[in-house]
Amino acid sequence: MRTLVLGIPLPHVTFDNYSFLSAPSLFDYGRVIVETSALSEAIEQVTAGSTEHRTYGGLTVVNGPGGPAAFSLAELLRLRRLEAERLLARGGIIACFAYPDVSHEGIRELPGWRRYDWLPGPDGFSYGEHLLAGYGKLGVELTDPEHAFAPYVEEFGVRLAFRAYLSEPEEVPPPHARVFARSPGGAAVGVELEVGPGRVILLPPIGSLDYSSDRAPLAAVLHQCLERMTAGGPDRQSHWLGKEAS
Repeated sequence: MRTLVLGIPLPHVTFDNYSFLSAPSLFDYGRVIVETSALSEAIEQVTAGSTEHRTYGGLTVVNGPGGPAAFSLAELLRLRRLEAERLLARGGIIACFAYPDVSHEGIRELPGWRRYDWLPGPDGFSYGEHLLAGYGKLGVELTDPEHAFAPYVEEFGVRLAFRAYLSEPEEVPPPHARVFARSPGGAAVGVELEVGPGRVILLPPIGSLDYSSDRAPLAAVLHQCLERMTAGGPDRQSHWLGKEAS
């Protein structure tokens, strides 16, 4: 199965690398990896007019109405939301390097659009409200060794520095979330969200990514995690059913 990777070029034979704006339709893949800080950077470049971005079809992305040779940024962002909904409805996986939700005020025809507005969440869940900003020091601890993304934490845990964490008012994960990694202070920084039949995985990023040496091992580990998750459907169902019954 091929994986769409957005915003962080990763060398793997099964990975197709694009930016968030240049990628083909998300729902043509069953697995997507997103660097959310790069997503915001691309949007800001278009709104500022500093860097040209093109759609998968070759049209220039513009901050305004589209036309025969241009595509509206606002319309592209609306389409990404529909594509993500369809991907998750088909049981797909979207893994995101998690950063706090922020507002992009300069998008014409889409005022107040936020970083995670393209990404569906569980019923009653808001990325702006429930994903809190944090600036953790290096080091993340694996709390669920059976989780499909445990190898990511095992490989890079000492170098992970969270930028966002899940709000847990009762210090207990909400019913739609499965926490598999925490900061030394107990903040939920590695989280799986159940979105219908699909899953959203929130990952703490590597504190200082060295593109020359880190991209190949990172690609290999993420591919391993996605393969484990794809193969672990029945186990995941048992986990959610057991939690609901408890």
